[in-house]
Amino acid sequence: MNLPSPTPKWKPRLLTAVGAAALAILVTLSGVTAPLDAWVYDRLVLGAAPDADPRIVVVDIDQKSLAELGRWPWSRRTHAQLVDRLRLTEVKGIAFNVLLSEPALFDPEGDALLARAISRSGRVVLPVLAEPVQLNGSTVELMPIPEFAASAASLGHAEMALDDDGVARSAYLRAGLGSPHWPALALALLQLDQPPGSNGDLPGRRRVTTGLEPASPYDWVRDYEVRVPFTSPPNAFRHVSYTDVLNQRIPATLLRGNWVVVGVSATGMGPLARAPGQPPTTSMSGTDYQANLLNMLIKRAAITPVSEGWQAVLAAVLSALPLLLSLLPVLRRIWRPTVLTMAGTVVLSMLMLRYGHLWFSPVPALLVLALGASLWVYRLLRRTQRQAQSDALTGLANRSRFDHALDQELRIARRSGQPLSLLVMDIDHFKQLNDTQGHAAGDAALKALGRILRSRARRPRDLVARLGGDEFAVLLPETSAQAAATIATTIHVDLAHHGRKPHGATASTPPPFTASVGIHTYLSGDEAGPEDVFDRADAALYRAKQAGRNRSFSHTGEHEAVEVSPHRV
Repeated sequence: MNLPSPTPKWKPRLLTAVGAAALAILVTLSGVTAPLDAWVYDRLVLGAAPDADPRIVVVDIDQKSLAELGRWPWSRRTHAQLVDRLRLTEVKGIAFNVLLSEPALFDPEGDALLARAISRSGRVVLPVLAEPVQLNGSTVELMPIPEFAASAASLGHAEMALDDDGVARSAYLRAGLGSPHWPALALALLQLDQPPGSNGDLPGRRRVTTGLEPASPYDWVRDYEVRVPFTSPPNAFRHVSYTDVLNQRIPATLLRGNWVVVGVSATGMGPLARAPGQPPTTSMSGTDYQANLLNMLIKRAAITPVSEGWQAVLAAVLSALPLLLSLLPVLRRIWRPTVLTMAGTVVLSMLMLRYGHLWFSPVPALLVLALGASLWVYRLLRRTQRQAQSDALTGLANRSRFDHALDQELRIARRSGQPLSLLVMDIDHFKQLNDTQGHAAGDAALKALGRILRSRARRPRDLVARLGGDEFAVLLPETSAQAAATIATTIHVDLAHHGRKPHGATASTPPPFTASVGIHTYLSGDEAGPEDVFDRADAALYRAKQAGRNRSFSHTGEHEAVEVSPHRV
């Protein structure tokens, strides 16, 4: 059904737009949409998944290596041999993602051999981890033992940032205890060719600081937050077994000039996480996490989340946009700009992610827009329902609504024992009025009678209806016969006052007219149905017309009606 679209009033629309913007800001800052934000991000980021760089090689400490080299942990002599093998193949750099925070008490010579191998390579970066000393206790940095730290080309934190659902979406390019002084392990590897202490032009969302209080030296502080676009699948890099490299089963050309990430992938030996958009049954090792982080940095594909302030501003603007656009004549129907804005919000988020490497969550704006659309649909349905149950000319209830209300009120009257009165009336000589003064005058009379009836039936359950033509009805729950007769009399009085045209009346002023009224009051114990009640009031109306019109009769028996306004007003 196509409903008319009146010109919108700009002030209510503007105030509603401000309210929508405020709601969008509140939703954004409250964080209530975080789970849905993550779900949407996981689906959209799959389209931005980069290819695995062929210059990245993962050396896995896998089940095969454990089977050949024995139980973990291995002697540091073994690691020294691996570092030497990789040095001889002229790899570009080695991220040795194995924690070496304690000396080998029973093999100090092995520690010395590994330290010398790391020093000879000059291209090895070692991890730093943060761990609480005890549950809910202060955090400490687990660093390589001093001889390893002194031999390494660089150190980098190997934190694998996990969200509450166990998915690794983010990384922090710098972090540390008290201050973000450590680069991420992959970043430290990539920075081997850069001047010492150079951060370069790091991507990522910066840490917000107030400057009022310095960071606690016991807090793990993060900076340069990025979202990692993982390859699909996350382990799409070239993988080789630790033991195969150690035993020279891998061609040197596979390793020469490449970045190497060494780490544990054997089941049960290291932390696991899930990449965005991957099934819950799949997992990713910390080594693959670092390889993806390195791949992101090499390809300059880091995704920076927009700041919380800009997220709120964009959500507010998009939430208010349909109401502002609806002021334009071409977009007057509110559903059009709403649909366009919802589609545009999703497209904007996708374009920012794909080409701008920025993450803007569309969820808060979509939530507010969907709420607005729901309210609009609800109001449209209510308006449609009212129009379906209303008379178009007078705005009163129509016959369908009246029949439903009569049946309902009659049921209530039977249960409560209260009286129910019904007034049925016609405009006297209405056809003659139409013929002599025109249909415009007849319509004006119908509207005038509707206004008079509404003024006399003001209680919440009272109902005034136009049944068709010039026939009207007034349903009065919990109203006695005497009270109904009094209301009928006041209607006659109102019509008499209406008939006295004021000086200067225009052509649009309703002409003088009168009406005849039939009344019936349902009392407790009567078995009459809705049709019977109406027929009795209609019969009383017929008697009023027979008696000369412009009067009220009340039905008192099966074939009797008495006049309740015996004199003309």
